[in-house]
Amino acid sequence: MTAKSKKTEKRIEEAITAETTALAQTETDAPKEVSVQDHITVVIPYCKEFAQGRELLFALRSWQHNVRFGINIVVIGDREDWFSDEITFIEHERISDNAQVDTLAKLRVAVESAEVTGRFIWTNDDIYVMNPISLAHIELPKVLGTLNSDKYKGLYAENMKRTKLLLEKNGLLCLNYGTHTPLLFDKGQLTAMFERFPELENGGYLFSSVYYNSLPYPTQPVYLDWKTDQVLLPVVSKQPDEKVVAEMLSRKVFMNNAVSGYSPWLEKFLEDCFPSPSDFEE
Repeated sequence: MTAKSKKTEKRIEEAITAETTALAQTETDAPKEVSVQDHITVVIPYCKEFAQGRELLFALRSWQHNVRFGINIVVIGDREDWFSDEITFIEHERISDNAQVDTLAKLRVAVESAEVTGRFIWTNDDIYVMNPISLAHIELPKVLGTLNSDKYKGLYAENMKRTKLLLEKNGLLCLNYGTHTPLLFDKGQLTAMFERFPELENGGYLFSSVYYNSLPYPTQPVYLDWKTDQVLLPVVSKQPDEKVVAEMLSRKVFMNNAVSGYSPWLEKFLEDCFPSPSDFEE
């Protein structure tokens, strides 16, 4: 799709109007030139083979319902039958059983695509926006402490160990930015990362941690702890206490689910939260 549909244009125009009005209300001195980015792309890498249910459908409903800025959606990977023309779909076959290798290839597609804005949001099909957000909620860098492969198993642990060695070799910090929350990427900085670290092509790396730890002017991240932070609620069990979930979500903005956390309970909970179809569904 090379042109935004009328519905997308309307959403973007509404976001611009709201932001421009807010900016105008703060003007107290001489008029100043104000530049407002009209929208930002939300990119979702998607492998239908590993979808557990209607995660992507509810994720997209949550983005439309709770985002307070203009967005367009790009899905890279596999297509669902219910996709509407509001989604820019870029087909990309899975190239590796190592998720980080496959996802890095999809990230390169995003960088090269004219449908993706210079700065863009990178998220997943099992991440949900549970309360209204501005772009600042995503811009704020977040970590889970330092990279420690002893806490994980399998390919992910191997990828984390490989990532830590790469960062240490280059004299960089080894913070773990793999928080399973939406990330803000910049195409120019990603291109610089690919050029600086050609090793990324030769094995699985946690590229979000490589990206943020190697930024030329990094900022202090927020350390996440789901019990106390106001950012993320991870769902890891199939039948959590719904009252506890609702209470915790009242002060958080994102929710995600692990493989172990997707269940009939979660699907019903998401259906109750987001009952109305989004523009991204036929």
